Amino acid sequence: GTGSGSLSHALIRTVAPTGHLYTVEFHQQRAEKAREEFQEHGVEHLVTVTNQDVCKNGFGVSNIADAVFLDIPSPWEAIGHAKSALKAEGGRICSFSPCIEQVQRTCLAMEEYGFTEINTLEILLRVYNVRTISLQIPDLGKAAEDNSSTGFDSSNPSNQGSSCVNLQQGTVQFKSGVPLREMVGHTGYLTFATKS
Repeated sequence: GTGSGSLSHALIRTVAPTGHLYTVEFHQQRAEKAREEFQEHGVEHLVTVTNQDVCKNGFGVSNIADAVFLDIPSPWEAIGHAKSALKAEGGRICSFSPCIEQVQRTCLAMEEYGFTEINTLEILLRVYNVRTISLQIPDLGKAAEDNSSTGFDSSNPSNQGSSCVNLQQGTVQFKSGVPLREMVGHTGYLTFATKS
């Protein structure tokens, strides 16, 4: 699915100047809008937009694609057509799905059509808060005057004037990252396979 065309633009930048992107969109208005945007951005010579259902009618190309990327609700229905679009051997396929049930059905279809090296990665944006925290220097049995127990070398020019270690109070400050307690969002899965 071409959708908004943002991934298509990234793929065009990757294959330019000698490659070509064939993108298929089920919705006619989205396909027309994508064509207009590719023309406005001066990349229409690097992309062909087709308006059709890839699950029923395929991709409109045979044995030429180095890779196929599926971003559709039922990718398992397009696996046979994807295999036909890929070059004779070694072509790669990637499918994005938001639900694990879609992934399971897609993997079964990939196996059925003889794809190998099938693997799935979960993609989940996880935001971390970075903050400065203070921790006490542990008492490891050495005298307080012995700077080596803190790991702080006052003779090192890079440590002079440093505010990271406060020897008088016995604390060390450093940066720490912690994930947010609540996360708004949804996971997704990328499934990859190779045409044998």
